[in-house]
Amino acid sequence: MKKKNLLIVMTLVFALLLTACGAASENAYDMAPQATKEEAVMDYVVMEETVEEEVEEVFSTSASTTAEGGATAPEEAQKYAEKIVYSGHLYIETTDFDASLAALDKAVAQFGGFVQDSNVSGRSNGDRTAVVDRYAYYVVRIPSKDFDSFMTMSGDLGNVTSSGRNAENVTSRYTDYEARLSSLKVQEERLLSMLGTSGDLESLIALEQRLSEVRYEIESIERSLRDLDQRLSYSTVNIDLHEVEIYTPTAAVQRSFGEKLGDAFSDGWRGFSRGIQNFVIWLAEALPTLILWAAIITGAVFLVRKSKQKRQERKARRAEEKARRKAEKAARKTGQTEEG
Repeated sequence: MKKKNLLIVMTLVFALLLTACGAASENAYDMAPQATKEEAVMDYVVMEETVEEEVEEVFSTSASTTAEGGATAPEEAQKYAEKIVYSGHLYIETTDFDASLAALDKAVAQFGGFVQDSNVSGRSNGDRTAVVDRYAYYVVRIPSKDFDSFMTMSGDLGNVTSSGRNAENVTSRYTDYEARLSSLKVQEERLLSMLGTSGDLESLIALEQRLSEVRYEIESIERSLRDLDQRLSYSTVNIDLHEVEIYTPTAAVQRSFGEKLGDAFSDGWRGFSRGIQNFVIWLAEALPTLILWAAIITGAVFLVRKSKQKRQERKARRAEEKARRKAEKAARKTGQTEEG
């Protein structure tokens, strides 16, 4: 009943305001049919301030009536409830990357959400020796009513090492947008009424220019309200999924000295084994390249030795040829001496 009375009061107030403004506008134009551009603009400025005051008064009257009435109806309480935008982030480790990705996609679909952005990076599937180095970054939108359930369920995807939640109260901003939108729509109606009664060209141009500005502001505020409605309806969750071999401990455990010593020995042995495995894998991966380089180096050494041997043989032949010519020359000289 109180809600009905409130609506009736608001309707009567707006009706009286529109009637009074219309009558005042007609009287003004009857008294000055050839109003100048400056007078039309001044009339509109006064009208705009009056409209804003009237809208603020209606909103304040509505709020005070609700407060005095005590408990409101469920619809009224929902209308004036605080508007909260929820968001969160998750950092998850997994030893089964493909299964975790499939489970994430399935969970988003089950909650009625959607994937806004996704990126999976890492080595190609052809490199079978390096598997544990893949990452996935997801931005998902989940219905706000299921935000807490989705964040709780995320623990089933792997080892959650980091998580966070954020709640942004946009009630004040939303209310300001609604009040401004109501004021602008009333101004739009008044401008349309003034355009219908104005006969001066300059006044028409000034009123049409202001009407265009008002409509642009209305569209801008409506876009902002739609964006807020979407953020209020669907929460944003940023998810980093990292493939690992061993999970990072997420809770402190009380251990004895013997347990710590055993864990230290196990970690050392595991590190040593992993180092040997990595070396063997690297050697197996590099073996074809090593064999190729060995063949190239062996061939180069063989060619160098062969070339060196040929040079030595040529040098020896030249020395023998030189000695033979020297001997022949000496023999000819000896023969000439004997004949003389």
